[in-house]
Amino acid sequence: MKLNKILALALSGVMAVSMLAGCSTDGKDEGNTEVTPPTSNAVSVMNDAQSIVKFEADTDFDAALAAAAKKAKYTNVSGAEYKANLATTSDAVYTELNKKLPVGEALSATAIAFAGGSANKVTTKTVLYCVESNGLTEKAALEMIAAGMENSDYPEIVTASSKNYKASYTGNVSVVTVSATDGGKTETAYYIAVSVTQTIAKDATV
Repeated sequence: MKLNKILALALSGVMAVSMLAGCSTDGKDEGNTEVTPPTSNAVSVMNDAQSIVKFEADTDFDAALAAAAKKAKYTNVSGAEYKANLATTSDAVYTELNKKLPVGEALSATAIAFAGGSANKVTTKTVLYCVESNGLTEKAALEMIAAGMENSDYPEIVTASSKNYKASYTGNVSVVTVSATDGGKTETAYYIAVSVTQTIAKDATV
């Protein structure tokens, strides 16, 4: 009698293990996504790497990117690329971050560039980069983005109604590292959000 009970318990244990093993989907560790905060001072790195935009810290911007990355679940483990790709609407992190930006602001799928404008106008543009990397440092990824900022995209003087106005630029930058495991393979990516605000002076220059 005792032997039958022991056998029954052993069989139950085997079935339980089998059921747990069955929870895995095709050997993929779905949802195994980790989001970690930046390891470097992104604001300082961007300010040291370029002189067009004065970047400033923004805890709300940081929180928005971190929340977007956690909810979206990074799943692209197809291969690392040492280049900064602009994230688009097909990227889940892009979609989630777009929901968290202030009303009236929206993510752009193209690089930030400003043209003319009108006096006393404030315009904000935000983009999201995805740098897939195994081995590339966070600092190097940020410097890669800073190197792509062209002076021609941020004119110091804008013309409106035949008058010239000074334009200044401030920005926010945030970065998170996202790691994902799929089928035993783990890769990482830096998601870097960059927001730039152009402010055109109220009074025309002489």
